[in-house]
Amino acid sequence: MNTLLKLGIGLVAFLVLSGLLIPAAIFVYELVSKPDLIDLKTSYEQINETSTKLVFSVTYRGTIPLSDVKIEILNKTLYFGDLPKNTTLTRYVVLNVGAPPEHPEVSMSLKIAEIYSLELRMRGVG
Repeated sequence: MNTLLKLGIGLVAFLVLSGLLIPAAIFVYELVSKPDLIDLKTSYEQINETSTKLVFSVTYRGTIPLSDVKIEILNKTLYFGDLPKNTTLTRYVVLNVGAPPEHPEVSMSLKIAEIYSLELRMRGVG
């Protein structure tokens, strides 16, 4: 194999790996340096004696786009879709309970730059 071909293959491999690794590195850096990179706020409203409306607002302040964002709580799924930079999206779910559970488990899943999947599990939201 001649040197020029090896150099070309090496350059292509470098570019592909850079395209895969740079978004993850930037996201991790922003996550460490910005404590409010992803902000999840919750509230609830008592609709009647048997129904409670849980409201979730997600704010994203990063530069790497997030996609397929969803939140799961008490066997219910809220789809947020894509979260570009400086975006707040709000969704709600109605639960057939008199009051929201005190410390439900909430899981949030998303994709970073449509490459890496991330799932966060939280307890005590609500």
